[in-house]
Amino acid sequence: MPEHVRWETNPPLMNKNYQKPKKQIDDFIRYSSLAFEMIVIMGIGVWIGVKIDEWLELDFPAFTLALMILSVAGAIYHAIRKFL
Repeated sequence: MPEHVRWETNPPLMNKNYQKPKKQIDDFIRYSSLAFEMIVIMGIGVWIGVKIDEWLELDFPAFTLALMILSVAGAIYHAIRKFL
C-alpha cells in the first residue's frame, strides 16, 4: 500500500472533536439570546420610568433613573440565574 494513503480508524462522525463547531454555534445562540433578553428587560424598565415621569410631569427624571438602575440589576440577576 502506498505511504501517502492514510486510513483513519475513526470516521469524522465518530470523532469527538467533530462536535465542536455545533457546540460553538449553540453557545453563540445562547449568549446572544441572553443579551437580547437583558436589553429588553432594561428597555422596558426605562420605558416605564419615562412614562411615569411624563404622567407625573416631573422636572427631574427620578423614576426613569430609579427604574433604569433596578432594570439593570434585574437583568444581571436574570443572567446569573439563567446560567447557574
